[in-house]
Amino acid sequence: MPIEECGNMIIATLAYAQRTSDTAYLSKHYQLLKQWAGFLVSDSLIPDNQLSTDDFQGSLTNQTNLALKGIIGIEAMAVIAKLTGNNADATSFSNTAHDYIKKWQDMAVVTDANPPHTNLAYHDNNSHGLLYNLYADKLLGLNLVPNSIYDMQSTFYPTVADEFGVTLDTRNTNTKSDWQMWVAAISSPSTKTMFYSKLANWINKTPTNRAFTDLYNTRSADFGGGKFAARPVVGGHFAALALNGAPRNAGVRRGVGFKA
Repeated sequence: MPIEECGNMIIATLAYAQRTSDTAYLSKHYQLLKQWAGFLVSDSLIPDNQLSTDDFQGSLTNQTNLALKGIIGIEAMAVIAKLTGNNADATSFSNTAHDYIKKWQDMAVVTDANPPHTNLAYHDNNSHGLLYNLYADKLLGLNLVPNSIYDMQSTFYPTVADEFGVTLDTRNTNTKSDWQMWVAAISSPSTKTMFYSKLANWINKTPTNRAFTDLYNTRSADFGGGKFAARPVVGGHFAALALNGAPRNAGVRRGVGFKA
């Protein structure tokens, strides 16, 4: 999962620094972070066939959501560079991220759908998925992704919702409770309420007797199988709370800072 993990490490590192003001940590690990970001520059816009964190779904080429994580990771690296006084790197990484996000929209958005939405994989206009990696843009206060993408997805999700939630993607009818909560946290008020209500409905009606699972079927409410029970990832259910105090204008082009 090369794009997945490079993006994760850079995003998590910046999130830590923003909340602790620990720029010394950024400086100490700058060269390694820059190495990961360099990989994202070369490989994230057009992802090769690979796994994402949803490895149980199998590998896929040109994953829209995975590419988005990489692009956000590049902008996060730009902020890290700015915070550590590496201004030339900051400009370079930020220019790349803004260029990529425009190209990403051209390949990721199904403009002729009703309503429009992002696809699961570039140019597969019969597909869709939870665009949960969009959350990091808000968590870090980057403002890299246009508001129109947030609005578009908020309008779209209710149109494909099943009784117990929105499927992870169009490959099957399973979903992830944590990713739904990430998406809910950055959605419009009505769509946020929809996600919360669907998850609560599943909790009340699921026929399973296992501990809280993060993988379940949106139509039958059945357990997803495997070891998907009582896993640490259910911490993602608190995604909305994690946005409290998040920076609002941390992007390089908007003035790097820690204040909300």
